[in-house]
Amino acid sequence: MNYCRINGQAFDVTVAISDIEETFNVLDGENAGRVMTGRMVRDIIGTYIGHKVTFFSSKSQKDFDALWDYLVAHSVDDSVQLEAADGQKSISYEAYYTSGTRTLKSAADGVNIWDEIEINFVPMDAQVKP
Repeated sequence: MNYCRINGQAFDVTVAISDIEETFNVLDGENAGRVMTGRMVRDIIGTYIGHKVTFFSSKSQKDFDALWDYLVAHSVDDSVQLEAADGQKSISYEAYYTSGTRTLKSAADGVNIWDEIEINFVPMDAQVKP
């Protein structure tokens, strides 16, 4: 199964996932820092497991452009609900994103054909907590 939904909006018919890169970041609170001996004191809030998702158009450039437009329009939302699967892996969590990129494949007669869209989804809440 290869699908993507953002806020329940499905993009699984004409948009496919070519790559999912998983990352994690451990976030410390305001009490973290070095003490006089030089030892690090941690104030771990939790581990946030995010994903860089790369999309490509599997059929319709129009629908692929609609995905880009949707992502741009919702970039100012506090968060989105991300659901995606590619093969044996599936993800679902509330996330935000602050940037996205797309790569130009070709242009002719005033029409741009886009190759891929990359978005880094950052979870709103820690999935692993102390």
